[in-house]
Amino acid sequence: MRHAKEYRRGSQVKAPIFFIVLGLLAVLSLAIPLRPTKSTLEGRDLTPFPEFSTGALLSGEFFHGIDDWFSDTFPFREQCLRIGEGLRSLYGIKTVTIHGSVGKADDIPDAPLAA
Repeated sequence: MRHAKEYRRGSQVKAPIFFIVLGLLAVLSLAIPLRPTKSTLEGRDLTPFPEFSTGALLSGEFFHGIDDWFSDTFPFREQCLRIGEGLRSLYGIKTVTIHGSVGKADDIPDAPLAA
């Protein structure tokens, strides 16, 4: 059986390594100039970098815009979304499968059919 001192010694080494790697990944993600402008997977334009103004800075909208821009234009975001979709497709048993295109639903009559 391992003692508490052995566990604490291991966490004293692992925690700084984890935070150093996390910090390096954050700096690397900001330094990489690979910022896409369109999402082919979602079929939309990605959020542009917010315009600076003192009003936006004081209200906090500027930083919310930076947060939206960063999460929308993160390097390799499309690949991460595809991986996430692939993992979601592995969840559980699917009982409903839709084949073909989903168009306008059939009209449901208000009155019962007369025989």
